[in-house]
Amino acid sequence: MIDIHVHLSGSLRPETIVAYAKEQGVPLPTYNAKELESYLMAPDKCVDRSEYYELCDMTDWILQDRRSIRQTVSELVQDLDAQGVLYTEIRFVPSQCTTRGMRQDAAVEAAVEGIQRGMRNSRNIKANLLLSIHPAMDERETFETIVEAEKFLGRGVCGLDIFIDEKLYETDACDWMFRLIQDEHIPFTIHAGEYNTQSIAKAIDHGARRISQSVKLMEDPGLLEKMREKRIPLEMCPLTNIRLDLVPAYGKHPIRKLYDAGIRVCVGSDHQKVSGTTLKQEYRRLMKYLGFSKEDVYQMNLNAIDGAFISEEEKDDLRRKLEETFEI
Repeated sequence: MIDIHVHLSGSLRPETIVAYAKEQGVPLPTYNAKELESYLMAPDKCVDRSEYYELCDMTDWILQDRRSIRQTVSELVQDLDAQGVLYTEIRFVPSQCTTRGMRQDAAVEAAVEGIQRGMRNSRNIKANLLLSIHPAMDERETFETIVEAEKFLGRGVCGLDIFIDEKLYETDACDWMFRLIQDEHIPFTIHAGEYNTQSIAKAIDHGARRISQSVKLMEDPGLLEKMREKRIPLEMCPLTNIRLDLVPAYGKHPIRKLYDAGIRVCVGSDHQKVSGTTLKQEYRRLMKYLGFSKEDVYQMNLNAIDGAFISEEEKDDLRRKLEETFEI
């Protein structure tokens, strides 16, 4: 399987969080790993977005030195390998690792080392990082992340993940950032379309190679056709959409209609511990509640390969491995 939408934040092993929290003097609601795992899982329906993302942020409290970053990235790579993932792009927010004085470049170096270690200690998986731009970041922090993405591009980093409040898309506030990314030829995916379709249109106009979490896309037939014509992959994380109350239930999720409309849909596990899922579990729920077949699931994995920020040679290799190993 191919998972190109998974975040380090919200996917750390509870026992690792506890160990580093004790070492660093970080307060936790509990220092029992089993209890913490239950605490970290978001409710079926969050009151608002902050309830979900505060749980994700809790796992970042320990990511303030190179050792913890290196270990947690390595562990996530190994966990995904154990889940049957052949290729992944892990989203990592280096700016959130600087509260105790570490620089973004050191954080990215450690994360790249974690990717390399994780692959060495795994069976089949190949992995890259997507450096994330977070809505709370100022322009200086955003610029630093873009610089690090360009510096490490092709050396453990494959692109950028942009996650910005959709209200900003109604202004020109982010245009400088899009221009800089385009000038540096950095591939990027962007969270857009959770609340309006204008954000999707703006992202496409600024060169987004993939779109994430666009549950509103079906409401705009013209934009739907544009996505189909441009063959732009759409990453969806159904359980997260439900927990955030963007979609009422699996049976009501627009992913079925989007897939049937010819959109190149692929599925990701998102924040695994906070959402409480894996990629295989997501696919099985889609088969149960929305009637997806094994052939559909296979096609969505092919869509993920097509959208991956890697070379055509690497994509061909992944297609061969997927054909040899696919099961659901």
